[in-house]
Amino acid sequence: MRVALVVHPDRPRATEVAAEAEAIVLAAGHAAVVVTADGPDGPAPAADLVVSLGGDGTFLRAARLAREHDAPIVGVNVGRLGFLAEVDPSDLARDLGAILAGGGTVEPRPTLEATALDADGTVISRAWALNEVAVEKVARERLVRLEVSIAGTPFASLAADALIVATATGSTAYALSAGGPIVAPTLEATLVVPVAPHSLFDRTVVARPEDVVRVDLPRDQDGGLVSADGTDAIHLPPGGAVEIRGGGRPVRMLRIGPADFFGRVRRTFRLG
Repeated sequence: MRVALVVHPDRPRATEVAAEAEAIVLAAGHAAVVVTADGPDGPAPAADLVVSLGGDGTFLRAARLAREHDAPIVGVNVGRLGFLAEVDPSDLARDLGAILAGGGTVEPRPTLEATALDADGTVISRAWALNEVAVEKVARERLVRLEVSIAGTPFASLAADALIVATATGSTAYALSAGGPIVAPTLEATLVVPVAPHSLFDRTVVARPEDVVRVDLPRDQDGGLVSADGTDAIHLPPGGAVEIRGGGRPVRMLRIGPADFFGRVRRTFRLG
């Protein structure tokens, strides 16, 4: 087995835990390759298992490598919230050892596919997201005006700071901070969440993964920014659009013990 260890480069503790993980992998007779989460774009190293060592941002970058190779991914929480992480550093030897021995359960997580178009309908870029796709304003002092269609039906016109289209996994990320609901992560649903709208449309809409969410920008404004999981933002020109659909290749997340999503929510956000 070849194990890719994806490490947050600016956290000394992550580097220390990565060295511990590498030693565990090698002692179990497997190969290990260490990758920094902010490394240059290029061919991802082949991997049969991906281990993220950092916070949720590191996990989202590691998920790109895992999805490319259809490899399961597990996170070791060396960040602040670490909502996507499964393993505590203090349990690393036990949990990683169990995974290398064939333990754990794979939990497929739905993803989103996004296609950005210019005013003539020409494809500008394609991206995918585990958490969310966001269409945001360009100028700080102005709102972005958006025309939103769901499943081919014009749904709403709004002016807002942004519009978030999220998976159930992403419901506890950017979407939650914008007032969206907490959704069990394996649910196949697409959340449409306006951010600070200057409109009566200020509620989350829950659609099916097969319902394409299309966001159009009027030709008489500055355009907008489109990003997937908070990275690689591109400029969407005036008159452009982005089409977002669910049901793409999932991210295969590894679970060590029984699923306890709502217990994790309670602990992470200190709801007790």
